[in-house]
Amino acid sequence: MHDFDTHIYLYSSTLGLKESSPLLMNRAAFFGDGIFETMIYTKGRIRFSKEHEERLLLGLHTLKINPSGLSIRKLTEFLVAKYGDSKDLRIRWNVCRSGLGKYTPTSHEARDLIFVQDLDQPIKIKPRAYISDTITVPSSPWSHCKTLNALSYVMANIERKEMGMDEVILLDDQGFVSEAGSANIFWLKENVFYTPSLACNCIAGVGRRKIIEGLEKAGYTVIEGRFTVEELLAAEQIFTSNVTGIAYLENLKNTSYDTRVIPVVEQLFKTRGME
Repeated sequence: MHDFDTHIYLYSSTLGLKESSPLLMNRAAFFGDGIFETMIYTKGRIRFSKEHEERLLLGLHTLKINPSGLSIRKLTEFLVAKYGDSKDLRIRWNVCRSGLGKYTPTSHEARDLIFVQDLDQPIKIKPRAYISDTITVPSSPWSHCKTLNALSYVMANIERKEMGMDEVILLDDQGFVSEAGSANIFWLKENVFYTPSLACNCIAGVGRRKIIEGLEKAGYTVIEGRFTVEELLAAEQIFTSNVTGIAYLENLKNTSYDTRVIPVVEQLFKTRGME
């Protein structure tokens, strides 16, 4: 027998068989071993950059990946040099564990990859929402992190499209409200805001954090906890949040909800509330 290096090939029905780019030879592709941040770049800055960097570092610590050399300041400097301050962009920052190995890593250093896209305007009102009874958000020590293993959300959004819906709401593995298909969830009742706690396996969203901080600073009561579907359905307004902003749900389980914008929440995503 002869020793030989591992070769990885990418098969395409149009291009045939060819040797793959080394870019594909990483633990992100093999095991989903890493995390990512989705960020908005506007007016020469990354919105909520401090919060994004803090969440990135917390996620890397949770997964035991060494964050040495990663810097959102350097990323911002690159974006400014490349795109200036006149473009609005969606930035995805993937960070995985370097090396290959099998389930046991050969390294704990970080390797990162940046994807840059034009920013699309988010949908503000979602007319049709439903609660999935087939897909739940599982519990794990890293359930609050945006890991590269996102099959629960992929499958939930496939189901949503197949059902002709605009939003899917997911429960945790105990049956409590957790989050939406790609966003955190809030609701308003009698001037009190509610949102599932991180104990319900939802992502620790940067938008979620800014909303909670902003509402409390403005004098509103925000309650984080474990909530039943019945408590959600009793809301006056239901909205979802991610880094792009807010979307209001119009109908859920044959109940209609107020979709008027909530100024105190919307203002948090304006330019002057970026940092």
